[in-house]
Amino acid sequence: MIKSHVLISKMSSENKKRGRPRILTDSAKKRRKSEANSLQNKSRVYLGNQLDRWNTLKEELGVKTGNEVAKVLLDSYYEVQARPRIIASTPGPAAISNRPDTPRNVSFCTPSMSQSKKRKLQEPDLSGISSTDQENGDIKESDFLSGVEDLEHTGHTPQTSCRSSRRSRTSAFKSESSSFVNPFEITIDTSGQFDIEDDSSDEDYEPSFCFTERPDAAIDIEEEEEVDETDTGDESDGPEYDQGPGVERLTIDSMDSLLSDTPFLVYKDCLLRLVQMNIPTSCQQCKSSVELMSDVVGSALYFSWVCSNGHLAKKWCSQPLLNRRLHSGDLMLSAASLLSGNNFQKISDFAKVMKLPIVNISTYHRIQRTYLVPSIDQFWINHQTSTLEDYIGKDVVVLGDGRMDSPGHCAQYCSYTFMEMESKTILCIITLDKRMTENKSTNLEKACFEKGLKFLKDAGVNVVEVVTDAHVQIGALMKKNQYANIRHSFDIWHGTKNLGKKIIKISQEKGQKNKPLLEWTKDVVNHYWHCATISNSTEEFQTMWYGILHHVVDEHEWVASYEREYVSNIRCNHGPLPPDRNKAYLEKDSDAHNALRNIVMDKRLQNNIHYYLNCRSTSDLETFQNLILAYASKRHAYTPPVYRARNRLAALDHNNHLGRSILVKSDGSQRWRRTYNKKSARWSVQPIKEKKTYCHIPNLVRMIVTMRLEDNVGMNQNVVLEADDPRRLSKNLAPVAPHQLRTLLRLRSQDLWT
Repeated sequence: MIKSHVLISKMSSENKKRGRPRILTDSAKKRRKSEANSLQNKSRVYLGNQLDRWNTLKEELGVKTGNEVAKVLLDSYYEVQARPRIIASTPGPAAISNRPDTPRNVSFCTPSMSQSKKRKLQEPDLSGISSTDQENGDIKESDFLSGVEDLEHTGHTPQTSCRSSRRSRTSAFKSESSSFVNPFEITIDTSGQFDIEDDSSDEDYEPSFCFTERPDAAIDIEEEEEVDETDTGDESDGPEYDQGPGVERLTIDSMDSLLSDTPFLVYKDCLLRLVQMNIPTSCQQCKSSVELMSDVVGSALYFSWVCSNGHLAKKWCSQPLLNRRLHSGDLMLSAASLLSGNNFQKISDFAKVMKLPIVNISTYHRIQRTYLVPSIDQFWINHQTSTLEDYIGKDVVVLGDGRMDSPGHCAQYCSYTFMEMESKTILCIITLDKRMTENKSTNLEKACFEKGLKFLKDAGVNVVEVVTDAHVQIGALMKKNQYANIRHSFDIWHGTKNLGKKIIKISQEKGQKNKPLLEWTKDVVNHYWHCATISNSTEEFQTMWYGILHHVVDEHEWVASYEREYVSNIRCNHGPLPPDRNKAYLEKDSDAHNALRNIVMDKRLQNNIHYYLNCRSTSDLETFQNLILAYASKRHAYTPPVYRARNRLAALDHNNHLGRSILVKSDGSQRWRRTYNKKSARWSVQPIKEKKTYCHIPNLVRMIVTMRLEDNVGMNQNVVLEADDPRRLSKNLAPVAPHQLRTLLRLRSQDLWT
């Protein structure tokens, strides 16, 4: 007995891997998770509207899991298949209706690998209702890791799905009875909860079943925003436009004709005129034969039918002509490049790859300077005027925030935005060049703020409170007498973020003595936010804020003597703490506790309390600053008028898409999507809103075309700078005037030889 025990112990020690336990890398964890998901996908079957019948059958059979129900149905199927009187490969309702232990009128569809590659559009693989367990409608973090949610996110088709050709599928649906069990209409998730760190080699492991009823096959493809860019159907499923004489279908041998050909921007009306045009075969003047000639002007294609003597018989252009011989395609392409927030150099590179003729960069800049930028400015002024009419004479709380055009301290432009707090409408956006602040980019934000606040005041808007970040120059400006009637508040998010940075920094000092304070960082920051939310005065804020010094040392009731009005017994506002909490309290008067006391009672922090009493946040304004990046990238250089116009385009985009409704599913529930924050390493959910309509763009394009049609001068004219253009102060940003080019070349050659 002892020998056998020793032998078993020896064998177990030999099987155990020696050395440090293996720690999977992030890539290995993702790979294992991907493999687990592929195994989960193989164990799903869709049942659709037969879910109630499935559950009823499970109750009638007296079984507890879906695995047992499936076993009964499969046993019944193969038993019917084994009967000699059944000649069909798929049993019908009558074939199994005599079984006492199986439901009546049930048909089956046996999938195959060749069939599973088709029918992607008609049989979507997204589940409209999550198969994860949710209590009281709350979304748990584990819900984001369920097999069905991952299937929705990746868009992979389950391998157990039944696929058939379009013709056989149509006939099958026609003969389908009301009792047909469609395996695409329900999800059977056998994965349960799976952890990528778990060892899946346990032989006793039996997965659980989760059922999810799926909506109709005509599901919206935008159910999840992040859909894999995979093919959603067979190319032959669409209308057969390629059938008929005159339609050329390329092959491998004729591929060179496609690669050497040139596409063009052609308008439909012009193309119809070409089709209907009566082309003469001979010249009416000299009766000589007519030849076809082509020419490219900008983005337009010209066809000319000319005889050998130079007589023009017919002429056709792919685009309508505007006044002064400007092609409409050139104007529209230039307008689309700017209004969509694109950079023309990228558009030009795209056209080169396509071999698509477009305008050159000099023509684009002339069109942009003469028609695009003035139209955008006028359109914004009209929109801003109508917007401010709703706030004239009213008390308004505005949010303000600045944005530099480039990272670091070498910015050229600053744009400052004022947003109305309640409606989130942008009232004003100011852009300045650092040449207007003596080439000091650090003074740009203050100058923009002052100019924007003056604009709102002159427009008749009664600004009673302005919310900004803790900008030192703006804070000093708001203390002046001219702004005495305007309350200045700080953004609570920036304030708590800076507080958290201080706690993290001090907890890493003095070796390990302050390390226990690091665990309380989140609690201290949340408590500061809570104090700003419910406090009405500085004294009330201080009394509540100082309470964190007692709470962290397990003192939940104390005598307050910080202010005369609040000398009394004070206690924490939280309820009973859970007995199983594992966060260790700090030791009173320890190094960590004293470090926290220095932060909490910091004099500068106390002096700034009144800025946070209203608990204002500029988060919506921060979101708009990200939208500006879509129109004015920080990696491209713009002239002052173009940079101003691009910022105004972002403001128009924002204001015209306020109040978008949240999309709903067929059952009336709202649609959500998952987002991951890398900094906080947490998953969260956001509502999926309606797509943007850009209803302001057609009116803006109409204004651009109208400005061109009403222009009697054209683009070839001297450039006149605006009165406040910073290029009037200095032609370039360098503090030293540039030398002539030939002088620089001569100096360069001298440097190379010396």
